[in-house]
Amino acid sequence: RPPAPSATNPNEHSPSWASPTPRTLTELDRALCLRRVKIYATDVDEEALREARSGLYTAKSLESLSPEVRDKYFEQNSAQFSFRPDLRRRVIFGRHDITRDAPISRLDLLVCRNTLMYFNVEAQTQIVDRFHFALRPSGFLFLGKAEMLLNDSERFEVVNMRQRVFRRRAGNNGPTYHPAPLKIRTGAGAEVQSAARARQLRDLVLDAGPTPLIALDSDGTVVTVNNQARTQLGLTTGDIGRPFQDLEVSYRPVELRSLIDQSMHERRTLRANRVERRTGESVQYYDILIQPLSGPSGLHVATVISFTDVTVATHLKAEVKRVREELETAYEELQSTNEELETTNEELQSSIEELETTNEELQSTNEELETTNEELQSGNEELETMNEEMRIRTDELDEARAFLEAVLTSIAAGVVVLGRDLKVKSWNRGAVDLWGLRADEVMGQPFFELDFGLPTKELRPVVDRCMETRSRSGPVGVEALSRIGRPINCDVFFSPFGGNHGGVVLMMEEGRNDVAD
Repeated sequence: RPPAPSATNPNEHSPSWASPTPRTLTELDRALCLRRVKIYATDVDEEALREARSGLYTAKSLESLSPEVRDKYFEQNSAQFSFRPDLRRRVIFGRHDITRDAPISRLDLLVCRNTLMYFNVEAQTQIVDRFHFALRPSGFLFLGKAEMLLNDSERFEVVNMRQRVFRRRAGNNGPTYHPAPLKIRTGAGAEVQSAARARQLRDLVLDAGPTPLIALDSDGTVVTVNNQARTQLGLTTGDIGRPFQDLEVSYRPVELRSLIDQSMHERRTLRANRVERRTGESVQYYDILIQPLSGPSGLHVATVISFTDVTVATHLKAEVKRVREELETAYEELQSTNEELETTNEELQSSIEELETTNEELQSTNEELETTNEELQSGNEELETMNEEMRIRTDELDEARAFLEAVLTSIAAGVVVLGRDLKVKSWNRGAVDLWGLRADEVMGQPFFELDFGLPTKELRPVVDRCMETRSRSGPVGVEALSRIGRPINCDVFFSPFGGNHGGVVLMMEEGRNDVAD
């Protein structure tokens, strides 16, 4: 059966009602849907109808649609998009005045959004009568967010208050529509005037309330601001009709928007206590009460926010709290002083015990020092004894060294002592006279690297054999040059050097028959 978007922009709403959703396609075959569904798009503006009949839209006007939906129901023609022709044929456009023309009957869905709000109460009553007549039993009425049907609960039941979806009740309840001018309904006008006076009286009572009060509808739009709210919260009558979330009081001094949503969903009254509000240099405190209101159907229809000034009580509580804190602080200081005295007494006793312990430790340390002094004296005596022994041994060694040097000096032959590494360890006076090299020049030098008149390379095999066999060898006669360059025959005797160091002793002397110049 045909839905009818009445008194709305047909170019914006008709395609959305003519485009089946994926859920609808699972229930009805698209061909069956196109054959059975009929949509009436009406308006009083011929220009708007002409634009709607074209079915053309700019890319910007379709930004709210997903690419999938746009590509499914629209075809792109250069810079514009056109509505699908098969769906477009199901929409009938026509001029219709909802205040004068006869309504289209037996509708399943009637969409009239943000239109009733521009008419007075009497005209709204006439229009709702027409809507009731146009809808079949259990048909749906879809209004704008700023529009309500609170006084028509006998004819319409709420389906979704937040989205403003209502359903016509079954039966013929309510007045029957008669196409007559609005002015002949004098009885309804009298009732409207009486209701207006009652509403005015109620508004005066609310406006004169002693506490600030703000009333919101289910969409969060401000519908009432009383005198105290305007005086204390800085609101004006111009704020009526504005979304509450756009007002400063919705988030300052406390975030009320989340509390309003919580109160609406939980359907219970919420309270925010002692909320601080600063205006210039002054500070005020409020207890804020958020109370949800439900209509006859049990759905949420409004929210009342009341502000109770508790500045004086808050200051008194703060003063009492301050005095109590000062008393508690003084009591704590006394307790702390008492504890400090007890702690000081304990510390003094502990210090006395520590001094006694220190005295005992000093006495023990003194005894240990005396014992150590005795041990040091004993060690000193032992060191003196060892020093005397070392001095005696040194003297003996000096005597032995002098004796050895005297022996070596008394030997006319040259005597050379080589260590295990074949370096010169001793070079006597005879060797100095024979070869002309002083002892300090050859001591510690490799013997076979010395440059003097003896051909040492010829003696190397004999020295190695003597060190290996630890037996004497010689004499070995070699031709040599004396310290003055005179050719001589030199007899060399090889003896292994005793002791742990090893080595060889060479004794060199001139042969009996000298070589002629």
